[in-house]
Amino acid sequence: MNALAAFALLTLKSPRDAAHQILARDWPREALWTAFLLSVVLNTCVYTVQKILFPLPPEVLLPRFTPGVYFAMVLLLQLCFIAMLSSAGRWLGGQGNLPELLALVTWLQLLQAGLNGAIVVVFLVMPSLAALLNIAANIVVFFILLHFVNAAHRFGSVWRSLGVVLMASMILVFALLFIVGLIGPANLGLPENV
Repeated sequence: MNALAAFALLTLKSPRDAAHQILARDWPREALWTAFLLSVVLNTCVYTVQKILFPLPPEVLLPRFTPGVYFAMVLLLQLCFIAMLSSAGRWLGGQGNLPELLALVTWLQLLQAGLNGAIVVVFLVMPSLAALLNIAANIVVFFILLHFVNAAHRFGSVWRSLGVVLMASMILVFALLFIVGLIGPANLGLPENV
């Protein structure tokens, strides 16, 4: 457990070094996929705890997902995002591949699940501090993601990895909009004329 906490601290302090340590290992395929599924399960658990402890008021028009649906959505979105990071990075001259990005994003998701769990605990004691910590955690996770993508694709520039992350995100958003348009907003419980 101490090694895991030390590696989490290294990731927060020096994401590039942490990425190089992750990439230096030859991860078995089963270990990568098991860790990836564990990260999705942990994120789903944190979402469920948040939903139970802090339910949204009925007048808020945000979709409310059951844990199973949330798990499936996060699993699918994360896999698509990792694939988009891989292909967009290679399109911009990177050398990263899917297993490398899977390892890096999986560790980032595990770290984010831990941070979100800690923020839920802080929210019970000091809600205003938890809101600030949540914003700070999201900024830090984005910063780490940029360094991880930079290390995976061997760009040598965080700006190119920012381009990859933005490109992958935009492709994913357009794909989701297309799918929602095909399914129909009414079938998803969304208003039709918005």
